[in-house]
Amino acid sequence: MVDAFLKLVFENMNSLVQKEFGLLCGVNKEMEKLCSTLSTIRAVLEDAEEKQLNDGAIKNWLHKLSDASHVLDDILDDCAMESSRLEYERQDSVWKLKVRFSFLFRLNPMSTLRRRKIAKRMKEVGDRLDEIANERSKFHLRELVGYQRQIQGKEGRQTGSIVTQPQVYGREED
Repeated sequence: MVDAFLKLVFENMNSLVQKEFGLLCGVNKEMEKLCSTLSTIRAVLEDAEEKQLNDGAIKNWLHKLSDASHVLDDILDDCAMESSRLEYERQDSVWKLKVRFSFLFRLNPMSTLRRRKIAKRMKEVGDRLDEIANERSKFHLRELVGYQRQIQGKEGRQTGSIVTQPQVYGREED
């Protein structure tokens, strides 16, 4: 009976550890997903900025996007700080290894907790950006890639300061 209970506890604990480890290791996958979503949003930004003057809903969409980008910027700052902290701890642990065993130092629960919080925040902002990206279809925003933007900029009438005299053919005697 106790053996079955301990087995169940161990399986639950193992499942929890795998879930948390997956969350920590899934940071790279989440970063790739965020980059993909941001590139989709970036492709429609120019069209949205042109239409926001006449449409309040698009203006609201751009405001949501701005808020989400600030949250993402905060997360990236936290990632950079955590990376610097881990590098410092790694260098410090090399020094401590000469003095005593430091394998317990590397398994710092506070560092793991900070990485877990960052991973959870990245997941949340990724979901939020996905929602924002999906809203673009409601506003009929077009994806403008670099080449299309260049063409659109050159389509207007070209003017200059040099006056050219038009040549008329066949009416020289009039």
